[in-house]
Amino acid sequence: MRSQSRAVAELYIRQREQEEFPWLDSGEQTVAAGEPSALVPSPDSLQEPATEAQDLILELGSEELPAADVVDGMEQIRLLLSDLLSDARLAYTDLHVTGTPRRLIAYVTGLAPRQTDETLEKRGPALDRAYDADGRPTRAAQGFAAGQGVPVEDLVARDNYVYAVKRVAGQSAADVLPQVCIALLEGLRWNKAMRWNSSGIAYPRPLRWIVALYGERVIPFAFAGVVSGRTSRGPRYADAAAGLEAGEFTTFDIAGGADYFAAVAAQGVVVNREERRRLIQQLVQDAAAHAAGYAPEDPDLLDEVTDLVESPQALLGRFEDKYLELPMPVLIGVMKKHQRYFPVLRDGQMLPYFITVANARALAQPDVVTAGNEGVIRARYADAAYFYRQDTARDLDSFTPRLGTLTFHERLGSMLDKVERLKKLAPRIASMLDAGQDDIDVVTRAAALCKSDLVTSMVVEMTSLQGVMGEIYARRSGEPEAVAQAIGEHYRPRTAGDAAPSSVAGLALSLADKLDSLAGLFAAGAAPTGSADPFGLRRAALGIVNALLATQTDFSVAEGLAEAAALQPVPVSEESLAETAQ
Repeated sequence: MRSQSRAVAELYIRQREQEEFPWLDSGEQTVAAGEPSALVPSPDSLQEPATEAQDLILELGSEELPAADVVDGMEQIRLLLSDLLSDARLAYTDLHVTGTPRRLIAYVTGLAPRQTDETLEKRGPALDRAYDADGRPTRAAQGFAAGQGVPVEDLVARDNYVYAVKRVAGQSAADVLPQVCIALLEGLRWNKAMRWNSSGIAYPRPLRWIVALYGERVIPFAFAGVVSGRTSRGPRYADAAAGLEAGEFTTFDIAGGADYFAAVAAQGVVVNREERRRLIQQLVQDAAAHAAGYAPEDPDLLDEVTDLVESPQALLGRFEDKYLELPMPVLIGVMKKHQRYFPVLRDGQMLPYFITVANARALAQPDVVTAGNEGVIRARYADAAYFYRQDTARDLDSFTPRLGTLTFHERLGSMLDKVERLKKLAPRIASMLDAGQDDIDVVTRAAALCKSDLVTSMVVEMTSLQGVMGEIYARRSGEPEAVAQAIGEHYRPRTAGDAAPSSVAGLALSLADKLDSLAGLFAAGAAPTGSADPFGLRRAALGIVNALLATQTDFSVAEGLAEAAALQPVPVSEESLAETAQ
């Protein structure tokens, strides 16, 4: 396969060479990243420097960014640009940073037309070495003054030393801003980035255009082979509506920094992220109201969708009533994971509707788009129904032996080994919580089943449903309600603000699960570092603290760790326990 791919690529290159690379003539100037502005002539180079404060706009236009990179990029730009403007001695009134999937925007109001003047002081020799007994400057003073470029008579005496004081006049903002913009772009760091042209610059997605204006003047610079200007691109749906050929885009010019937001809004793009988030939330609820329902609050999903579209339009779709037989967590989980749909509820129950947010405020054929999404969710639910039938054809405990095929950690054994430890540890933790015998019996049985859903088809497909499906399958398998509840609760709290276990058995199993992971993984050398926590141990530690605080439970974490350590297959030193407890 690799040889064939290489042969195809080589053939393609030969064909392009024969055609003299016609696609390179795209109108995009090819320059190396970070070239000085002198190599990128500004169309405004003959303008006089500004004498009054102006607004600055910087728009980085690219292919669609991953949702997480929109927020990350905004935060980085806010911090970096603030520091760079401060270092450049350019005063301003306010800095606002926002973004969409295709553009990251920095807007600076009231940016000074010039740098503030700078006073530089350099300490020289001591007074008794700088001047002789008659008060005349010595060779030391003369050499120091010459080295600093000031007349010797301008040296200032203070604190028994002489100082060279130079006052440096600030440059115009137009001369400084190109370097500031380049430094900003070069300072951005991304979790995952790509290189797409000969510049070698890394960015999450290919950079296609840059708008950089100070007042009405273009800030001339180049980055990643793209030259700054005043021309931006319209939204994707505008390209389609204009009937453009492949590789062509709708564009519009920005007259000046203060005109940017009105110009972009006229194209149908909602660039302000908070405004876009509120708009999507309202559009989703309005769409749900058409089905006499509502969309439950889901801040994480709302944030993700906000960073996936820049011209939102909510569409209400429908699926077959028969899929309502699936558990609600499955229906919602499929919507969220695969399609980023919003569910529609009424009185806490699912309705056979969903809401998708299209990235086009002016869809030519919304019914066609809705029908396409309905076809997708229908296929997804058909798969989920199949997985559910396969899983529920067996009792939950029949899945337990397969946990031996899942490695928990190479030194700590499989997930089945972890379950065996939990069967011993969880009752001990329950006893430390002063649980009665009934709760101890419940937690013992729940510990034996708490990880069994990890090998079910549904959880393999959607790992976010671990514990949730365990609880559902336990009930269908005829397990007592208290056992099913403890299985579902033992992952809690999953995140900050999540509910803590409400039953004693659930709390005991939750603590036992987290204590086993902490004691074992620290001893196995898998402690989290400053930048990596692959086993989520920080989250586990916070989960223990939050669960105890939420339930107002007195519990010795140190004693719980000691109990967990005694069951580990690797030696757990006192130093390791101390490090874990910290």
